[in-house]
Amino acid sequence: MRTMRNTLQTIRASEAGFSLVELMIAAFIFGIITSAAFSLVAQNAPIYTQQQNQAALNIGMRNAVAQIQEDLVNGGSGYYNGINVPNWPVSVAISNNVISSSGDCHSGTTYTSQCFDSLAAIIVDPNTTPVNLSADGTKITCYAAGNCGVATGITCTGPGACTGNTVSTTGSQIYVLPPAGVTAATYANSFGNGDHLMLVTNSGSLYTEVTLTAAGTTQVVSGTTYVLLTHTATNGDGSNSATNDPTGMSTYTSSVLSSTYDPTCWVARLTPVVYSVDTTTDSTNPTLKRTLLTGTTTTASGVPLVNQIIGFKIGASLPGSATGVYYFDSSNYPNPPASPYNYPAIRSVMVSLVGRTNPNLSNPFVNSFDGGHYQIQGVSVVVTPRNSLF
Repeated sequence: MRTMRNTLQTIRASEAGFSLVELMIAAFIFGIITSAAFSLVAQNAPIYTQQQNQAALNIGMRNAVAQIQEDLVNGGSGYYNGINVPNWPVSVAISNNVISSSGDCHSGTTYTSQCFDSLAAIIVDPNTTPVNLSADGTKITCYAAGNCGVATGITCTGPGACTGNTVSTTGSQIYVLPPAGVTAATYANSFGNGDHLMLVTNSGSLYTEVTLTAAGTTQVVSGTTYVLLTHTATNGDGSNSATNDPTGMSTYTSSVLSSTYDPTCWVARLTPVVYSVDTTTDSTNPTLKRTLLTGTTTTASGVPLVNQIIGFKIGASLPGSATGVYYFDSSNYPNPPASPYNYPAIRSVMVSLVGRTNPNLSNPFVNSFDGGHYQIQGVSVVVTPRNSLF
């Protein structure tokens, strides 16, 4: 009996559980482990966030460069739309902002517009056939009443009334006949207020750009129905103001610009795509934007592609230049073979894009690119436009 009692006491003792001291020791150890775990998570959370932000930046920049590459490849397309023009002088127009070696274009996390280049892929609307100003076999001048040509000073009273040059700094109207199989009314509807037109000689050697100030209309002259296009006037040498020519293809004077056009010059509706960095909307968040210049649908803001851009530089490879040499100053292209801003001579284009994660001054990390408290990512691509002439 005594043996059984001892056995029961032994069993009860083994089932008694932890003492208070044991529980306190266990709780203390558990607290240390938990604190260490939370500390480890807290230390790695910013790293995880940084990695996610940099991954998002990487994806955004690569998507943007892919879009740029697609548009630049199409630079100059649409110019061989069933018409015989030997040399359409169009591909990609570049405007470089050059910063001196001792200069700077940013202050802290704020970058100015001088830090970035811009470029435009010049494309003709494939749905609007270019027409010749002599489409009916007779002389049709670019402009109606006014000065037909700056060089000659010949005046005219309407289409077909001039025998001199076909470009004017004071004229603002173009009379054309629609292409075969298209009515004048249908063709006029292809042109909207704000559209951009390229006027180019039959040889392709001289050209300018004008902006429509009204939608296309029809007008009957001597029994013939013409398409009337009203537009801005150019400077005396065929160049334009930046307002009238946001692509930059005729903003600057160079050897390819002129006010003299032969009677067989062509009129082509452009659908250019412009890439630029917006620093006006938010100076602390430079944003690369894509703007399709199509009439009244064009907005100054364009479509945002990627935020926090701190570098957008465009280089041009020119004919005769050494292999792998790209010029990043469009105002100083070597002559020969080119001349300042002579974009028809561009053989290929190098696009360099640099972005950053959102600035965080409390982050102890400092990058070696510009000393900012953020990570950076760079992407570069070389593109040969479809209509590259060299």
